[in-house]
Formats: sequence, C-alpha cells, structure tokens
Amino acid sequence: MRDCRRHISLAQMRALRALEEAHTCNLGGRKRMMFLLPSALFCELAALIIRSQALSVASGVLLTLFFISRWRSLMPYPRRLGVITLGLLAFWLVTAEPSWQMGQQMLASAAYYAAFVGALGLMHCLIQRLPQLGELHHLLLASPRLALYPGYLVSAFAIGSILSFGMLNLLCGSLERHLQRSTLDETRQREGRRAVMVSALRGFALVPLLAPTSVAVAILTRELPGLSWNELLPFGLLAALILLVAGWPAENRRLQQLLDPPAPRHHTAVPDTRRFGGLLVGCLIGITLIALLANVTALSATQAAMLLVPLSVTGVLLWQKVRISRVYGEFSETLAGMRNEIFIFACSALLAGLASALLPVGHLAVHLDATPLALFILGALGALGTIALALLGVAPIISLNLSAAFLAQLASQGVPVLQPALALLIGFSLAMLLSPYGPSALLLARHAQLSPWRIAFDWNGRFVLMVIGPLLLIPLLAEGL
Repeated sequence: MRDCRRHISLAQMRALRALEEAHTCNLGGRKRMMFLLPSALFCELAALIIRSQALSVASGVLLTLFFISRWRSLMPYPRRLGVITLGLLAFWLVTAEPSWQMGQQMLASAAYYAAFVGALGLMHCLIQRLPQLGELHHLLLASPRLALYPGYLVSAFAIGSILSFGMLNLLCGSLERHLQRSTLDETRQREGRRAVMVSALRGFALVPLLAPTSVAVAILTRELPGLSWNELLPFGLLAALILLVAGWPAENRRLQQLLDPPAPRHHTAVPDTRRFGGLLVGCLIGITLIALLANVTALSATQAAMLLVPLSVTGVLLWQKVRISRVYGEFSETLAGMRNEIFIFACSALLAGLASALLPVGHLAVHLDATPLALFILGALGALGTIALALLGVAPIISLNLSAAFLAQLASQGVPVLQPALALLIGFSLAMLLSPYGPSALLLARHAQLSPWRIAFDWNGRFVLMVIGPLLLIPLLAEGL
C-alpha cells in the first residue's frame, strides 16, 4: 500500500514538474514573441520617414506572426472580428483575382493603422510620472461656476487627444478618489458622477472633430490623399461649438453638485494648479507642433503625430535617467497591453481593403450626380449608417474604414469627397456617444455600475437627437471648396 502511494505521489510530482516546465517554456516563448510588436512599430515608422512600402509590408508580416502566436490572449470580440476577416480573405482568394500587389497594399494598410494606435498609446508610459493628474477634479472644480462644463470638455479633449481611452480611465478613477474625500450626500454624488462621465465622453467625441491624432482623421486622410486635416478643422471647430453650447446648461448644473468641498479652501495647492495648467498647455502645444511638422514636411498631420509621440516619450524618459533597456521594456509591455486595440485596428483596415476589392463602387461615379444635394445625401447616409451599425455592435472604426474605402474609389473617378468625408467624421463622433458596445460606454458603465445601454441612450440619446440635425448641415458649408 505504501509503495502504491509512493508511486502515485511520484507520478503526481512528475506531472506537476512537467506542467511547470511547459508553463515556463510557454512564458519564454511569449517573451520571445514580445519583440514582434515594437519591431513592427519601428518598421512602420521607418517606412513613413523613407517612404518604403517594403518596410510597411514587413511590419504587417511581423504583426501577423505576433497575433498568430498570441491568438488565445485576445478578447472574444477581436477574435470574432478576426474569424470574419479570415473568412472574407478566403472568399476573396477563391472568388476574385488576387494579386501580390493588392496583398501588399492590405498588409501595409493594416500595419499603418496598427502603428497609429500603438505609437499614440506609448503616451501611457508617461502617465504614472505625472502626479498632478491625481488632483484633476479638485483643480477643474476650482474654475468659475459657469465654466465647469467647458473646463471638463476641453480637458477631456486635450488629454483624450493623446491618451485616447486612457483619458476615460483617468477621469473616472480620479473621480472616485475625489468623492471618497468629500461629504456630499448620495444624490449629489450620483448627479455629479453622471455629469463628469458625460462631459468626459463628449470631450472624447471632440477628438475626431479637432485633433490630428484622431483615428478618424488618420483613416480619411490616408484613404483620400487629397484631403488634409487643415481642410477638416474649420468645420470640426463649428461642430465642436454646437456640441459645447447644446450640452452646457444641463451638464453645468449637474457639475455644480460637486462644488461643496469638505476641506477648507487653504488646502488648495496653487503650484499643482499651475502644473496641471501646464499639462493642458503642453497637450495643445503638442498638437500645434504636429500641425507645424505636417506643414513643413511631406507628412500628414496623423503621420507627424505617429513620429512625434514616440520620440517625445523616449526623450522624456531618457531625460529622467531611465535606462534605454527599461524604456524598451516599458514600450513592449505597453504595446502588449494594447494588443486587442491594435488587432481591431489592423483587422478593420483588412476588412476595408477586402470589401473594396470585392464590392467595387467606382462604376457608381458614372451615375452619381455630383451636386451639393447629392453629396449631402451620400454623406448623411454614411453618417447615419455608421451610427446605426454602432447600435448593432459594429465598432465605428470598422464602418468608417469601409466608408472611406468606398469614398476613395469615388474620388478616383473625380467625385469631390470633402462633403461626405465631413459627414462621416461627424457620424463617427456621434457614434462614439451612442454605441452601447463601444469601449467608451463599456468603460463608463463599469465605473458607474450601470447598463451601457443607459449610458448610451438615457445619458446621450436626447442630446444626440438635439444636435444631429445642425451637425449634418455643416457639410453643406463645404460647397465649392
């Protein structure tokens, strides 16, 4: 009996040892594959500088290898999107006339969008080194009572233009810490929490309209080479003004519910306020530098942002005496943590290329009357379609990629596309507010302990219905441009 027990225990020990060795090998394999993401990013940024499609294709191949090796680590939604993309790719290979040139273009497009979200995401490496962000709400609520909503909106836009969804995490996380130190009753906390989250989400919706770091601007300016951020900006400013004025009265009243701090006034730290103001100014200066680089070089504003953000982050970390090996390690970990977003962006580019190849719409240009009214209807349908698909669970980034691919074919036939491009930009912005399946709504729902449908419809539904009419009329102002 003892020999039997000893035999079983030895067998169990061997099995456990084998599992540990397999786990160690698996971790080692994963670590060895981690270099693929930063390598893909480096190849694509180098391709932007020297204008080399071969490097972009190499970047796409590196991305493919990484996601094949890390397929199981992806979340369900990206994996479903990947299966759909593979199915459409197989259909294209079987039914169409595929060529290596078209395959190169698709790989390069996937690499570009993956590098876009990856390059801008590296700003997360600096967040933990900015302690003034911990007092974010204390500083914003120190502004004049009537300017609370504009302050939150502009702050959310400025930070979101660099941190993307990280801005929502930052505002929501710091809000809970702020409320824990307050003596506000439950009703005022609930109203104030709603106002902050709504203001943050609407500020984030300004990013596609105003920032050269927006993925929407990246897609439109890449697929439509004749279009630039400078052309879109004046109309984006008008749309942002409408969003600001429409939401100001109601949300400013709710934000005022947070204005009774429990601590005496002398606890306010003026130096921290100045540093936070410097942070916001720094974000706006960064956008200005991006626009300047785009004007003096052949780069677009989006490409300038893709180059400046990693260079700036690297420079700041080295200036803070962080070793280059640690910088590389932080970059690798940050990119690996963003693998789901990177995969979605790359897949959306592939989907757009495949849909464009399988559903050519160039022949529609022959029958399309390129009058302002016809272009307005085309743009409005695209914007409303983006919003409708977002309600059904299709990420706005996918809808925008598909629409931009179709617009590119129309543009190649001589159809002016500024009006429909503006409409798509506006539709993308509103879809961010109304999508219950989008990462923004899901993130806010988790912090607020509410249904994402309530975030999308109860908090933003009436607001979108109020502004969608005036916003969709803005592209008509582009007539003749």
